[in-house]
Amino acid sequence: MYEKKILSGICRCGHSWEDHHLGVVMNEDYLRDTGEAYFPQECEFYGFNETGGLDAEGKSHCHTYVDKDSGK
Repeated sequence: MYEKKILSGICRCGHSWEDHHLGVVMNEDYLRDTGEAYFPQECEFYGFNETGGLDAEGKSHCHTYVDKDSGK
């Protein structure tokens, strides 16, 4: 039903999944289907909270993790 989000561990933005905000998975079906306990969200390489997803200049950078090998 659900597909893995973390394939290579590198987002199309060029940063690792660990550099993204990691939300804890609460859906047991998702955890069972993917084996992923965390859901990577906006990139926090340049900052977090108000600056999450933005680059060093405050411009839009990456607002959701998309694995570089996902084909999306």
